[in-house]
Amino acid sequence: MGEKNGFVYATKKFFHDNVYINKVPSYGNTIFYSFGFILIALFILLGVTGTIMVFFNKPWWLTSSFGIYLRSIHMWAAEAFILFLLLHLIVTSSTSAFKKKKLVWVAGSLLFILFIIQTEFGFSLRGDFSSQWRALQGADFWNGNLFGHMINPLNYSQIFGIHILIIPLFVILLVILHYGIVRARGISKPYKKTVKYKMVEANHNSLYLRALIVVVVVLILGFLIPSPFLPSVTVKEISTQNPSTFAQTLIAEYNHTSSTATYQNTVDPYTFNTRTVYVTEPYNEYIQIENSAKTFPNAASDSSALQNSVIDEANSYFAQNGSINVLSSNPLISIASALTIMGQNGMYDSYLKSISTGDNPTYKDRLLLDTGYMDAKAESLGLSLENYGMIKDEEGAGIYPPNSWWMYPFNLLDNTILKNDPNQDADGGLIIGIFILLLATLPWIPYVNQIPDKLKLYRLFWREEKKVKSYS
Repeated sequence: MGEKNGFVYATKKFFHDNVYINKVPSYGNTIFYSFGFILIALFILLGVTGTIMVFFNKPWWLTSSFGIYLRSIHMWAAEAFILFLLLHLIVTSSTSAFKKKKLVWVAGSLLFILFIIQTEFGFSLRGDFSSQWRALQGADFWNGNLFGHMINPLNYSQIFGIHILIIPLFVILLVILHYGIVRARGISKPYKKTVKYKMVEANHNSLYLRALIVVVVVLILGFLIPSPFLPSVTVKEISTQNPSTFAQTLIAEYNHTSSTATYQNTVDPYTFNTRTVYVTEPYNEYIQIENSAKTFPNAASDSSALQNSVIDEANSYFAQNGSINVLSSNPLISIASALTIMGQNGMYDSYLKSISTGDNPTYKDRLLLDTGYMDAKAESLGLSLENYGMIKDEEGAGIYPPNSWWMYPFNLLDNTILKNDPNQDADGGLIIGIFILLLATLPWIPYVNQIPDKLKLYRLFWREEKKVKSYS
């Protein structure tokens, strides 16, 4: 351990006596038993890059060259973390380590699920169209499973807090529990008497070297293949490119026939009045600026037949690509035209931001989704669910990273068993919930917990030492 004085020696001694696992079975120094340490190194890298990005905030990591590099490192570190987490899971399950350390397995299973949720939240926070689209899909999932009251991926501030504080706190606690038990009881020893081994000194230097190699690879990938970026969609963009479509959407919001107004999972914040939020309030701002107004076609003196006639005429007008006309004799055409002009000059985006609490683009993103523009763009970029869009970034982005490749089973589920299911989100959530329960309770499930042993998967990771005469 070097000379017995100084800070370096004291640090090494502290870790040797209080942190490290010092005695391991002879196979414990192989790379298969380094995955846990590599995960800790990657978690630290994620924490460091994430903390720096928190201090400089979103515009910086989207525009600054160093910010983009850090964002890319953070993304690749998350990719590597999931990879080594799965590898670690394969080793522990193949050697049936869960038989004698059930609590360790449960903690590890929860870490696996938590980190998948964490990475999805991370992708939805990136700040580009891909993250905007993923947040919309994620919101549907949480709403469909009745968690929308607590988790709204469209609420940037809320997900940001969960991503940087709540989930990391739970991860740290589970890691302490997970590693604490392993350190106290040691690496699992073979339960098969035919597998011979001896206890040896743990090679900590090889642990550090392997973790360093992984970190260096992540740093290089962050430089060679940066995190892709496609600007998020705005009201200004859609109202400029497709003014008639935007005007029609406003009429649907006014008439309470849009997808948001008729949303099935009526959870906050989807219970707002779309007529008030998307038409009445912004139009009141418009007339204050322009000092002129058209009477709303829902005046108390108007019959429902007259109101419907006005709505039908306005719909027909914009369906035929009618031009923006604030002087129309139809008040709803004038109102929709005025709000479209607000959208084109950026005032509508500013209005939606002003009525949101914190950084919460729920109102904006729901309106954009109602236009159909988001779906069309996602389809063109290969990001629709039909194109397995949750496991990749936009097509045509050049060399792009694999993104959420671990989501493939869920994408496959959506495109097969649940493809025509009207309750796709709820049923998908139920299936995922059952999977999580089975994973966490594997040590207690008869017959299933014997599968790795029956398949003799332990042979992949336990190296028999035939010359060793005694073992323990």
